[in-house]
Amino acid sequence: MQNNQNDTHSHVETTKGHKHHPDDENHSHGEHQHNHYIIPFLLIFGFAIVETIGGFWTGSLALLSDAGHMFSDVAALGLAWFGAVVARNPNAKKHASGVTYAELNVSIINAVTMLVVIVWVIVEAIIRFKEPHAVKGFEVMVIAIIGLIVNLIVAKQLHHQARHHGDSLNNRAAFLHVMGDLLGSVTAIAAGVIIYFTGWMTIDPILSIFISVLLSVLTLNLIRDIWQTIKLKQPLKHHHNH
Repeated sequence: MQNNQNDTHSHVETTKGHKHHPDDENHSHGEHQHNHYIIPFLLIFGFAIVETIGGFWTGSLALLSDAGHMFSDVAALGLAWFGAVVARNPNAKKHASGVTYAELNVSIINAVTMLVVIVWVIVEAIIRFKEPHAVKGFEVMVIAIIGLIVNLIVAKQLHHQARHHGDSLNNRAAFLHVMGDLLGSVTAIAAGVIIYFTGWMTIDPILSIFISVLLSVLTLNLIRDIWQTIKLKQPLKHHHNH
């Protein structure tokens, strides 16, 4: 009997020694949540520089507009990274919806920067309608195809994060930027192909405006979600059941 009591006591002590703390789990989850932004951030930042140089070299507004979206992605992923880190702090100030103000502000900034890029592309496209620029079609195709590959890698990683670790407005904002870049890359490829085979330079600003319209719809949807979250009409985070 004494041995059983000792064994029980020993088991209790051992259990106490290895007690699972929810905070440890949250810390681990938070650690993964902000670490998954590192690779996308570096990939997007590196190629944004390449695409900017390529855009000026080839004279393509489609490439320059995609580069602009990529730099907004750099800000989006960097801010999302920051938001994920701040969200790990249990003392972080939270909105009544339950989301931290840091995450909410990150999403708002992302939406605003996207709107700024869209306006710039449309204004530049209008200028190019009046004064067409010569564009190197083949070079545009090559650069845009590389950009498409980079964006597919980043989009896949962000989608994996949302599916396995819970979606959030913060993650959706970053994903929106990357999806915009995917559309931008496809548009740039199309512009390069058409210019290379037909020499029709006007297609470059036309497709740039087309992609800006599509991005405007996506951005307005994000703004709607942000507004509804602020007004407590819907939860900020959407978790997937497995």
